[in-house]
Amino acid sequence: MSETTPPAGAPDVVRIMKEIRESIQRKRAQGIYTDEEVESLTSLRLRAYGEEAKIDGKLLERLLGPTHDWNIATDYLIRTQRTGVSAAALVLAKKLVRPFVRLYTDHLLNRQAQINLYLAHLLHNNVRETARLQVELQALRHRLKVLEGGAPPDGGPPAG
Repeated sequence: MSETTPPAGAPDVVRIMKEIRESIQRKRAQGIYTDEEVESLTSLRLRAYGEEAKIDGKLLERLLGPTHDWNIATDYLIRTQRTGVSAAALVLAKKLVRPFVRLYTDHLLNRQAQINLYLAHLLHNNVRETARLQVELQALRHRLKVLEGGAPPDGGPPAG
């Protein structure tokens, strides 16, 4: 018995995997994708757009992640890199002034955070819809080719 020949009665895993891959390729040629594959296409596009824009990789991961910790917030920390008594006095002065500054900035920052979140959702949904439409267009082109007699319905080579 050879290493490449399966024992009698055992499934031929290599052949089965080859058939599965061919079936997936035929379905993709026909424009048939699962929802998970469309989501994967969406994620790939969003990452490619982020890399094209030269966005820091850590920020891109935060932008595409499930949380919204990338957005601006009004509850910022007051700290300094300086040392000594002057540093402590500076932090204290900033903390004393902070409530008055926040009277003017909180409303603007909250509004900007809402706009940022809305635009992020809008863009993600737009890219997702574009990917879905591209898959649908591919399926329609395949159906048109089949109806015109250019390819058999199973995605194999054209009859002729």
